[in-house]
Amino acid sequence: MHALKTDDFRIERDGAEWIVTFTPTGARFFFGSNGMETRVSETDLPPEDAPTDYDPLEVERMAARIAYLVRNNSG
Repeated sequence: MHALKTDDFRIERDGAEWIVTFTPTGARFFFGSNGMETRVSETDLPPEDAPTDYDPLEVERMAARIAYLVRNNSG
C-alpha cells in the first residue's frame, strides 16, 4: 500500500461546499459548510486502470481531514 500524501489531493470551493479530489483516481469527496460529507463521486478511471495500492477508506479519511483543516482555517 502507498502512503497517502496531502499532495495527492486537490481542494476546491464551490459556494458553501468544499470539494476534495484524490488526484490518482479522480474520486471526489464533497463536504458542506458544516463539515459533513454530502456526497462522493466515484473514480473517473475504469476499474482496470484504477490504482489498487490505496485503501479507499484511508483515502476518504484523509479527504475528510483535509476538508476539516481547510474549512477551519479559511477566512
